[in-house]
Amino acid sequence: MERIAIKQIIIDPERFVVMKEGSKVILTKTEFFILYLMMSTKGKIQSRNAISKFAWGLESLDRPRTIDTHISNIRRKIGRIDEKEIITVIKGVGYKLDDSLVE
Repeated sequence: MERIAIKQIIIDPERFVVMKEGSKVILTKTEFFILYLMMSTKGKIQSRNAISKFAWGLESLDRPRTIDTHISNIRRKIGRIDEKEIITVIKGVGYKLDDSLVE
């Protein structure tokens, strides 16, 4: 896994650190992996199953809403960028990095 920088967010998997505008953002291990997946696939829609497989190595979860909770926590901890949420929902499909962040 490589270091990724998008707008004001830097995610560094070697140091397990997320920075926003020079300040450290504290994420859980699962939140970190979900954010890394979203940033590394830049705008590609990720299904709950794909997120589950990346974060936990499981094809699906007993409680799929668990992912919704982790996404909500990431949004709260990262905050808005250019007045938009970092991760957007595609109803009935999954999640992706907001299009305004993809260059």
